[in-house]
Amino acid sequence: MAARKTRETAGCRRALEELISLTCPSQANELSNRLVDRFGSLGDAMAARAADRTGILGDVPEVERTIQCLRRTMNHILRGRIEQRRVVSNERALLDYLRMAMAFEPIEQFRVLFLNAANELLADEILGIGTVSRVHLYPREVMKRCLEIGATTIILVHNHPAGTAEPSRADRNLTQRMMAAAQPLGIAVDDHLVICRYGYVSFRRAGLM
Repeated sequence: MAARKTRETAGCRRALEELISLTCPSQANELSNRLVDRFGSLGDAMAARAADRTGILGDVPEVERTIQCLRRTMNHILRGRIEQRRVVSNERALLDYLRMAMAFEPIEQFRVLFLNAANELLADEILGIGTVSRVHLYPREVMKRCLEIGATTIILVHNHPAGTAEPSRADRNLTQRMMAAAQPLGIAVDDHLVICRYGYVSFRRAGLM
């Protein structure tokens, strides 16, 4: 395990060094080491708040612009893999997109994927932003949005910044309340996904819904 972690960290340093060398080759090695030492991995460094990275990058703002550009590009590519497709049958593409979008976020976010009758993506919206350990989402607001855009199925998604995807009691209670609110309206709650940097939990696969 330790050897694997060492290899992963070395790989993160090399990848960041190559990225930074595109705009600041003379400081690429130093800055990549700083970022990995501070954030722990390439993913954490990429997903960190811009202000936190800026404090490390100092007077080389072009590196931050490069990182932001890469983030937007990756997000666009991964989102494109799930748009206009049957989302529920493309689980790998969905998880790749969600991991990039929120697995490394420093605070909890709650997003809802709204699907049509063909299970194609109608909208992907963040409906709640909380703290490092809690976020609130109101079933009535989600149902209202479903009716506004004609969604017949939803997938609930939120992240756990602490690093473990184990659902909390509050997560389970919210899922049950969401299902209770959706049922009279003929709206299906297909799944509730908890995403973290080291994996994910599907409520459906875990038999929690």
